[in-house]
Amino acid sequence: MAEFDLVVVGAGSSGSIIASKVAKETGLKVLILEAGGSDFRPDIKTPIGYGLTFYNKNVNWCYQTKEQNNLDNRSVYCPRGKVVGGSASINAMVYVRGQQGDYNHWETCSSAEFGWNSVQSTFDLLEGRGDNMNGSHICVSNVKDQHEEVLENFFTAAKDLGVRYTEDMNGNANEGVGHYPITTKNGFRWTSADAFLKPAIKEKNVKIIKNAHVSKLIFDDHRLTGLEFIKNGLKKSITARFGVVLTAGAINTPQLLMLSGVGPSKHLIDKGITPVADIKGIGQNLQDHLGIDYLFEANAKSLNRTLSSWSGRFRSLVNYIAFKKGPFALSVNQGGGFVNWKSRNEWPNLQIYFNPLTYSIKRPGKRMLLRPDKLDGFAIGFQPCRPESRGEVYLNSSNPMDSPIIDPKFLSSEKDIYDVEAGINFVEEVTKSRNLRSIIVKAKSIDLEKTTIEQKKEDFNKRAVSVYHPCGTCRLGKDIERDPVSIDFRLRQFQNIWIADASIFPSIPSGNINSAVMMLAYKAAKSISQQINKKLVSKSKEKNISD
Repeated sequence: MAEFDLVVVGAGSSGSIIASKVAKETGLKVLILEAGGSDFRPDIKTPIGYGLTFYNKNVNWCYQTKEQNNLDNRSVYCPRGKVVGGSASINAMVYVRGQQGDYNHWETCSSAEFGWNSVQSTFDLLEGRGDNMNGSHICVSNVKDQHEEVLENFFTAAKDLGVRYTEDMNGNANEGVGHYPITTKNGFRWTSADAFLKPAIKEKNVKIIKNAHVSKLIFDDHRLTGLEFIKNGLKKSITARFGVVLTAGAINTPQLLMLSGVGPSKHLIDKGITPVADIKGIGQNLQDHLGIDYLFEANAKSLNRTLSSWSGRFRSLVNYIAFKKGPFALSVNQGGGFVNWKSRNEWPNLQIYFNPLTYSIKRPGKRMLLRPDKLDGFAIGFQPCRPESRGEVYLNSSNPMDSPIIDPKFLSSEKDIYDVEAGINFVEEVTKSRNLRSIIVKAKSIDLEKTTIEQKKEDFNKRAVSVYHPCGTCRLGKDIERDPVSIDFRLRQFQNIWIADASIFPSIPSGNINSAVMMLAYKAAKSISQQINKKLVSKSKEKNISD
C-alpha cells in the first residue's frame, strides 16, 4: 500500500490550490487524486469549447436533479467537472467576487476571517495583486474590447432604468452592469490547475493520480488512516499519514463522506452503511442559483451572424489561431452585472446576463454555442442572487459508482418567488427601453408585454434551469450542532479531515461562485498548513525529549 503524508481528493479549483500551497508551506509529500483525466484538450483550453464539454461524460459528471415540484415536475441538469481543473475546466469562465453583503453574512455565521475586509485581501493575493504580484495566481482578463457592440444598447437601456455602468465588476462599488471579466490567459482558459497545480507537480513532493475515483475513506476509530479508490476497474488503497483534504465539490464531497459512514446515521443505515460518525448536516443546506434566458431576434449585429455559418466559424478560428482573439477566445456571457430591482434589502437581488447570441433549437445532449440562430439576436437572463431555498444531497445506494440524489428544492421559499417576479419585471422593463426596443424584431421565447404575471411565472417554471452553482452541503460555521465543518476547515469529530470546496459555503454568494471557491481554498491552505506545521513542531519536540 502506497503512503503519502497528505491526500487531496479532487484536482479542481480548490484542490489544485490546496495541494500546491500546503506542499510548499509544510514540505509534506502530497498526493492529489482526481476522478477525471487530463485537461490538456482543445475543447477545454479553447474558451468557446465549453459548449462541447457541457454534456461530455468524459470530462463531466452530467448529473440530473430529482424532479422539482415547483418547476413543472422537471428534473434539472447539473453538470460538474470530472477532469483536472474541475468545474472551472467546463464553466463559462465569468469571474466575479460577489457582493459585500455575501461576506457580511459569512462573518455572522463564522468569524471575521470570512468577512468582507478579509476576503478582499485574499482575493487580491489570489489574483496576483499587492504582495503577490510575482507569485502563483489566477489570471483574470478584461476582454471588453473584443465584445459585441450590441452590449452598448443594453448598458444604455439599463442606465435609462437607473442602473449604472460599472467599469470594475470586482471593485468595492460593483453594483451595476458592465463587461464580465473571464479567467483566461493569452486567449486560453486558465484555471487554478494551470496556475498552482501544474507548477507544483514539477516539484518532488506533489503527485497526481488521474482517473482515480475515490470510493471510501478508511478510519481507525475517529482517525482517518487512508483511502480506497477505483482505477481501471481495480480497487486500490493509499495510506494518509497526516490526513486528507476533501475538495471534490458540493455534490461529491458529501457523497464520499456518506459512503464512508459519515453523515446522518438513519440514512446511512437505510442504505446498508455502518455509521462511523452521526453528523446530520452532511448533505444538507444545498443551495444553487436558478435562472432563465429570454431570447430576442434583433436587427443589430450579434455573434449569430459570425458563428451561424461555416465561413464565419472558419474566419473566427483563423483569428483565434493567429491572434488568440475573437469569439473563440471568449465566453458568450459578455455583459451583465448586479442589480437592485425592487429588492427587499439593501443589496442587489439579481444577477443579469446579456449574451449577444441566441440558439432556439434545442437538441438533447447538445449545447449549440457554435450553431446559433441564423438571424441576429441576443439573450437577457437573470438569476436571484441569494436564494433562501435549501435542498439536500443524499445517497441513491451504497455503490460508489451510483450518482447521488440531488434535490435543490428550488423555489421552496416565498422570498425566492418574489425575486423571480422582480427579475421578470426587470427584463420586461429594460427591453421596453428605447435603446433595446429600437433593435428588437420580435421575442423568441415569451412576449413579456403581452402576457400576465401568472403566465410569465408559468413560463419560468417550465424553462428555468440551474446556473450550476451548487454549494453549502457541508457548511462551515461556529454552530456545533448545525455546521459540520469548523472555522479551521476541520470536519467535526475528526482531527485529520479537512474540507475546502464549495460544500463549506455558509450561504451562496450573489454571483458566479468559482472565484469564492478559490478564495476559500487560499484561506484553507494557509490554515491547514499552520495546523500541520504546529503538529510537526510538536512531534519534533517530543522526539528531542525522547532522544
